[in-house]
Amino acid sequence: SRGLGDVYKRQDNALLRSYVLSPRLGQISANLLEVSSVRLYHDNVLAKQSGCGRTPWHFDDHHFPLDTDDVVTAWAPVQPTPVEMGPLSFAYPLDVRKLVKDVTFEKTGTGYDSEVSKIFSKNNVNVNETPFELGEVSFHHNLCCHTAGGNYTNISRVVLANTYYEDGASIVDKPAMISGDWKKFFPGLDAGQVAKTEMNPLCWEK
Repeated sequence: SRGLGDVYKRQDNALLRSYVLSPRLGQISANLLEVSSVRLYHDNVLAKQSGCGRTPWHFDDHHFPLDTDDVVTAWAPVQPTPVEMGPLSFAYPLDVRKLVKDVTFEKTGTGYDSEVSKIFSKNNVNVNETPFELGEVSFHHNLCCHTAGGNYTNISRVVLANTYYEDGASIVDKPAMISGDWKKFFPGLDAGQVAKTEMNPLCWEK
């Protein structure tokens, strides 16, 4: 997938801004996490172009420099997404990640994905791979193992992905390289500080 956030910035697009900061999405996220308030970590426009291959198995906790597990991502395709277009697929229940806890995660390469696939197959892990209708939104926890198939259609698969976290969380003491350019989403903050900047507005509070 390719992020198009630099092109479609929510600060410059009223429609995207109203969706990303939607109190309804914030409330659903807070209810799923069973917390009283959530802030926005980041929002992405992801495009998987025609012919792009599958997204490897992963869970998002590797990528978030937050000291909480109360993190959820709302994943919403902007077009009907049949299986051949590569919708999001989930392994469940949530704790299947424990089966792969000893597999070394890698940001590049295929070793992690291959090993996880083997372990899931050996243990008959259930995988939910279903198409998305236009208007459907999926929410996945930061510890949920997920993947996505390749796009075998002749059009791009475009998705809006917003990540919300419990208000009051802090940056971990030692953010890993896998967290990417986390300071882009928490400008001016250092490790260990409360994760709260003008880039992380409160999206829901009881």
